[in-house]
Amino acid sequence: MSSAASPSIPARIFKLLSGFGLATSLLVILMLLTWLATLEQVHHGLHTTLQKYFHYSEFWVRPDAAVIFSKLAGQDKYLPPLPGGFWVCALLVVNLTLGGIIRMRKGWKTAGVLMAHFSIVFMIVAGGVAQLKEERGVMMLSEKPGGGLPQVADFAQSLTETTIEIAEVKDGKTVGPVHFVKDAYFLDLDGNERRTVRLPTLPFDLELQGYVQNARPMAAASMAPERGEPLVDGWFLFSQEPNKETEMDTPGVHARVLGRDGKNGESFLLAVTARAPHTVVADGRTFAVSLDKRVWPVPFQVKLLDARSEYHPNTTRPKLFESDIMRIEDGRESKVFIEMNEPMRYGGMTFYQRTMMNGVSGGERQATVSGFEVVRNPSDKWPEYSIYLAGFGLCFHFLLKLGTFLFRGKSNPVPQA
Repeated sequence: MSSAASPSIPARIFKLLSGFGLATSLLVILMLLTWLATLEQVHHGLHTTLQKYFHYSEFWVRPDAAVIFSKLAGQDKYLPPLPGGFWVCALLVVNLTLGGIIRMRKGWKTAGVLMAHFSIVFMIVAGGVAQLKEERGVMMLSEKPGGGLPQVADFAQSLTETTIEIAEVKDGKTVGPVHFVKDAYFLDLDGNERRTVRLPTLPFDLELQGYVQNARPMAAASMAPERGEPLVDGWFLFSQEPNKETEMDTPGVHARVLGRDGKNGESFLLAVTARAPHTVVADGRTFAVSLDKRVWPVPFQVKLLDARSEYHPNTTRPKLFESDIMRIEDGRESKVFIEMNEPMRYGGMTFYQRTMMNGVSGGERQATVSGFEVVRNPSDKWPEYSIYLAGFGLCFHFLLKLGTFLFRGKSNPVPQA
């Protein structure tokens, strides 16, 4: 008798990655991550928690122990680490593809189950695409121009991302292109850590130091630095507690000009709350340098015609937010109605009714400013499509099983001895 040959290493890897045991383990870990993230977001906010648990840069997650043991709040105590949610989902896609699609027997009897498995893979991939490609911003419009807000706009401002903007100025007007430094270059700068940002098309470089997530420029004459913050012309960045709603944070960073001659130039503070940009003069040219939430263009114009709001009696809880807008593209105008849970989808973007600002008129609060959350997500409708596919596949499979049960032939009775 000959013994069967042992499986090869690739076959073993395939069997492991497509196995039911791996699928069960991944689903349990994903359940734990979702549960812990739901608890933790109450204390740290939704955006911060999602970045911690499900961002692709996080391979491991250390859950805050305070979500289970409230007495440990503020003590930097953590539960045992867990794999990052993004990579758990990525491995689950591999497992479902190999085990739930490739290994499964193909035929009309398994067509419904195959469709259901594919829809789950499709939904997880949609989440991954959104993680990598989605952009979220806000567009604030006023019924009447003035007051610092436009009535017509063709741009959105990011909720959480910031950029350093460098623009050459001549005779009070911007000359040439505006240069941007993404916050990825300075988000991780703590304390005395420094990083040089090369600007080859400009007559100077920037050295950045000491990023503060929620900062407010403070005069040392009003309040002395308590944590050894560096002073610049009698001012320093006062670090405030980050908000649970991260979009409310106002970041700040220290900057210094580095000349092409190798000499260090002036130091200055950059903050989102600064009233005016900092002016840098180099090589006889004048530049305005500022820190602000990142702005990205919208391929059409939006004009606010009317904003209406209604609140539950004696509360500030909104009952109704709705807006009439005019979408302007290539000279063509289209009137669109947007309300809560009824967004406008157009040109690869989705406009959600986000907020309202009201002014007192005749004793009643009348909305005059409307805020839209603008989302650019190539996989926006993919989850919806996957649900339709899963529903169709499961219904097909259940009807097939029901038909087999109802129309099967009666078995012959067992003859009695």
